[in-house]
Amino acid sequence: MDMDFKIRRASKADAGEIARIHVGATRAAYREIYTAEYLDGLSVEDRAHRWVEEGKGHLTLGAPFGVFVAFDSGVMVGFADVGPAEENNRAELYAIYLDPDYVGKGAGKALFQACADYAKQHGFSTMTTNVLSKNSLARKFYERMGGIEAPETERLVETGGTKERVISYQWHAF
Repeated sequence: MDMDFKIRRASKADAGEIARIHVGATRAAYREIYTAEYLDGLSVEDRAHRWVEEGKGHLTLGAPFGVFVAFDSGVMVGFADVGPAEENNRAELYAIYLDPDYVGKGAGKALFQACADYAKQHGFSTMTTNVLSKNSLARKFYERMGGIEAPETERLVETGGTKERVISYQWHAF
């Protein structure tokens, strides 16, 4: 049964907590995929700076970028980031990251819905996301959210100190 999470738009003041979740979730989700050196080198301070970097950080850019945060009893437990994709009229779900203790409890679903609603409100007719092919937990989540795997998009990328395959999922007419 899903828990009840408070979802709201993130602000610059949330950058530190978003970064904490980003680093912790990355280390948990990718420990069997990314190199230990890469994971050990992740920095909350660096991630927080990236979120608010002038002209680049999605917490400073505003619409059509939308960053959302999830709370349980006043504690931030996850975030999601959505905005324009390179293709016209398509939104991209850039990220959903959760505190590992909250995976499978409904926070990801609530954040996904906030991003889908935001994309619709901003005139996007489809949404896409990219996920590591080896990230079976995320792939199953996107499939439960109605995402359609696009096998023709699978490609090799350099990420996390290694080369990994990435595949896209798409949502149409949501």
